Amino acid sequence: MTLIKRRMLGALAASILVATAASAALSDGSGSTTSTHRAPAAKATAKPAPKAAAKSATQKQPITISITSHITHGNLVVILDDVPVFNEEFKKPPFLISQTTTWDPIQVSPGKHKLTAKVYSTKGKTYLSGVYDLEVSHTKGIELRVKMSGDKLTVEPAS
Repeated sequence: MTLIKRRMLGALAASILVATAASAALSDGSGSTTSTHRAPAAKATAKPAPKAAAKSATQKQPITISITSHITHGNLVVILDDVPVFNEEFKKPPFLISQTTTWDPIQVSPGKHKLTAKVYSTKGKTYLSGVYDLEVSHTKGIELRVKMSGDKLTVEPAS
């Protein structure tokens, strides 16, 4: 090969390498080689991680609520610190004497609370429990059972 052909071939190879490198540098990663002007990336600032103690103080705990009832159809309302936090319908087949219905847990902040329960029967009767002191742990949930016995409505920890 002559010296002129070698120089021309070398210059052509160099041009291809430069063009390929420039194309890769301008690419946005999607395969497109359209040139766009990008502003320099903003300097990332590291934010301190929240303290574990602060996180656990705001972490809510699960409270599982169930009702054992003799009425065929009703609605259970649980009131925590004068705010309704649970309102669910329940049904019992007519041939059973009583039935226990359990729902998915609700999330409650740890600490001391006042709890009351109400049951509204579809036949128009309302059952009301007393006010119960409820202590919610910072580390574990609670299971509560609402029981109907005659006209009385009670709330107790599930065993």
